[in-house]
This record gives sequence, C-alpha cells and structure tokens, in this order.
Amino acid sequence: MKTTHIPAGPEQLSADWLTDALRQNGILGRAKVAAFDAALIGEGAGFIGQLARVGLRYDRDEPGAPRTLIAKFPAATEGGREIGNLFRFYEREIRFYEEIARRVELRTPKRYHSAMDVGRGQYVLLLEDLAPARVGDQVAGCSLDEARLAVSELAKFHAAWWQHPELDAMDWMLVVDDPVHQSAEQSYAEAWEPFVENFAGGLSKEMLAIAERVGDNVINLLHGFADEPRTIMHGDYRLDNMFFAGPAGGPEFAVVDWQITSRGRGIFDLAYFVCGGLQPALRRAHEMELVRLYHDILLARGVKGYDFDRCLREYRTGALYLLVYVVISLGTLDTANERGVALFHAWLDRATTAILELDAGELMPG
Repeated sequence: MKTTHIPAGPEQLSADWLTDALRQNGILGRAKVAAFDAALIGEGAGFIGQLARVGLRYDRDEPGAPRTLIAKFPAATEGGREIGNLFRFYEREIRFYEEIARRVELRTPKRYHSAMDVGRGQYVLLLEDLAPARVGDQVAGCSLDEARLAVSELAKFHAAWWQHPELDAMDWMLVVDDPVHQSAEQSYAEAWEPFVENFAGGLSKEMLAIAERVGDNVINLLHGFADEPRTIMHGDYRLDNMFFAGPAGGPEFAVVDWQITSRGRGIFDLAYFVCGGLQPALRRAHEMELVRLYHDILLARGVKGYDFDRCLREYRTGALYLLVYVVISLGTLDTANERGVALFHAWLDRATTAILELDAGELMPG
C-alpha cells in the first residue's frame, strides 16, 4: 500500500501511516509500526517549521529498522507556512534530500521518506536521528579542530557542485539573488529603527555607518553572490545546524537544515561560518589558515580559475552580509526568546568585529 496522505504535523501521524511511509523506501520489510510517541523538539526556535523526534516500536524484530527518527513538517502558524511557501523552503529541502544528498560525500541525515504537494502547500520529511552525535552551539562557538573539520567538509561539497552542468536546470533551487530573496532589503529597512534603538548602543560610529550602508546595498550584495562561478550554497552554515561525534558516538560530522539552499557563490557559506560562528579571538588567530584551507581543497578537488586573492576578497564581502541576518533578526526578535537574544547578540559582536578587522566596508558595492 502506498500512502498518499500527507500529515500536517506530528499530531496527524499514525502507526499505519508510518509503516507505509517507511516501506516505500525499503526501510521496513515485514515489520509494522505497532506504537510510537512523538515529541516536538526545538520549540520556539523554528518559525517556519515543526520538528519532532518520533520513537518507534515494532510488532517484530527487523535488523536496521530505526528506533527513532526526526519528522519535519511546515510551520504550525499560518504566517510561518506562508513564508515557507513563498520562499519554497519546504520544497527546496525535500528536493535536496531526494536529488542531491545521496550524491555527495558531505554527511547529511538519511532520508527515510518524503512527500509533498506543492499546490496545496503540504510537505513531510522523515530523517535519520543523528543521536548520539552532539549538535553544535552557535552561542558558545567551537574549537579549532571542529572549525577545520567544518571548513574542510564545506569546501569538498562546494567543489563537487562548482559550475556543475546540472545547476542551471535546478529551477526549484533559487539563485541567491532571486526577487523573493531581494525582499530582504525591505525587511532590513523595517528592522533598522528597532535594531538601532535596542541593540546598536555598543557599536562605534564607523560600524553603525557601515551597517546603515549595508541596508542600502542588500540587493547589490546578493547580485555579487549570484555571479559565476556558482555552486550550491547551504545558506545557514552555522554550528546549530552541525553535528559532531559525541562521547557516545555518532557521525564525525553532519549538516542539517537545507531549507534555504541556493545557487550562488559558495564563499558566502565560509564567511557566514567563520565570521559568525567562531569566537573573535579564535577567528583572529586562525582566519587566514581556514580561508586557505578552504581554497586549497577547492583546487585539490579540481576547481580552476579561482585564485586566492579573489577568494579572500569575496570572503571579506561575505562578512558584510552577516549584518543582514543580524539586523533583521534583532530588529524583529521577541525578546522573551532568551536563547534567540543570546544567539544574535553573539552574532552581532562577532560579525561587527570581523567586518572592522577585515576592513570589509571598503568593499561595499554601492
């Protein structure tokens, strides 16, 4: 039996539906899901999606059958679903897992089942639970060894899709300067006053002027990131979306959350990770090493015509765009979300420090 129903959230899951879904991709053979429990995870952190950990119990033993899995659904709120559908976030992630994840060496969760009805805005994704791997912490930062690992795996992934002949046909994966992405310039303008009023008190006049100019150049920056050579960008390559082997095991490294993956300049992912995720002292001491590591791996994996000076210049420009994420987020953030406030305060400090130390303001396109 092939299931056609797409549950809207974890409350609509059933043992029969889970059995059918897991059988479609050969995850289950003779066993059936006899019972299950589902618990929301990341509540309050995800505006455009619902995430649940599902524990499974079967009517018989079956080697390899997952005991837990992660189920992803569209947002529970109408506003969140509208944003997810407008930007095609749900479709992008499902198609990434269906068409791309299995073709690259970058470790991602295994896809157990996926289904979507784009016209109705219905989506579901069942993924491997990466536990006992340890999820990264964007607020705390990471070690140098973890940074090297994340940069190395990113470079291998970018190299695999560098100017790939299939990129142009991936119309479901938006180019980074697609008109729907350009709406970030208006969002930045709307968030600017509350951001300045509540969070910009610690910024120098120089940094505040740079941040204001970024607001006038969001689209110009996006155009730059859309230029060739293109690859697949993760778009949110931060520690909260990375898993590292923990004391009890798990994969050495894995990356999740591919909802905003785009076609464009991969260097942005590097700047986003290093300038936004590393504590300033660690970044300052090892930044050039990490940028060279990224560039060296690109060349070793066959990328041509991309010299280090260009790589470094684009990395510095990428640091500027971090402010778009930070200003919009802090200018619209519910201050009751303590983790969110801590996250974007840390991001603001790291991004502004990096921008000044890299003299990135001189690369402003407008």
